[in-house]
Amino acid sequence: MTPRQVVDAIYAKAAAEGVPPFTRPSRRDTFKIGDPDIKITGIATTGMSTFDMLKRAVADGRNFIITHEDTWFRDDDIVDFQADDPIYLAKKAFIEEHRLVIWRNHDLAHRMHPDQLFAGQLRLLGWQADKDDTVAIGRWPIVTLPQPMTLEALARYVTQRTGTRSHRITGPRGMMVRKVAIGVGYAFPDFTQVPEVDVIVGGESAEGSDSNLPTYDVTAFAQDSTLLGHPRGVILLGHMGTEDIGMKLMAEWIGSFVHDVSIRYMPATEPFTPLSATQG
Repeated sequence: MTPRQVVDAIYAKAAAEGVPPFTRPSRRDTFKIGDPDIKITGIATTGMSTFDMLKRAVADGRNFIITHEDTWFRDDDIVDFQADDPIYLAKKAFIEEHRLVIWRNHDLAHRMHPDQLFAGQLRLLGWQADKDDTVAIGRWPIVTLPQPMTLEALARYVTQRTGTRSHRITGPRGMMVRKVAIGVGYAFPDFTQVPEVDVIVGGESAEGSDSNLPTYDVTAFAQDSTLLGHPRGVILLGHMGTEDIGMKLMAEWIGSFVHDVSIRYMPATEPFTPLSATQG
């Protein structure tokens, strides 16, 4: 079986399950490098095709990588800007030497019902959204906690479940939390979109930006809301701390209809680490 055949099967299965068709070709969900007609020795799904992840795939005998995020260090995966950058060239040489094929599954994964990335994060946290349709396109999962807990207890719970080592928390540690909204990666709601929640647990959120698009400083809003008598909190777990796990669901889903090749989830893992307690 070839990577192209697998991708064709993925789109066919998604269409059969009622995933809305793209109105125009996705610029993200394309082959990034490699021969899509080569024979597959094994498939690896991952949150991001980092060099470390690629080395692990090679060691495990897998030559077809399905990644959720980019390979070439920016969302559009355009490599022209890197020109003769030695890091880009070394990564590219490694991929070519081992005859790897990389295909990105970003937009399709988010268009599925349930959205595979939100569904993965909910499963990892052991939560169920209040409504089944909250992980459909353009909706945020909202969870009523089985038992209210403090923000500090909630932060300890989610960081233990996700295994993140580096995270940021805004809000009074002792505030009681009853409702939580879920974000993944940069898909992060603001409190105007989910006014009923006490805390947002997600990946990354802008604190201002030079982008032409308007941004919303959700952490500043939470701080001001707290001081104005409506305690709010934010827990940021990082991009791979929230989206890596969704590609485990993707591996399981692909494995339900692609039976001729081995499929394994190989997480990119969190890129951050806290300072050692012994460091100043």
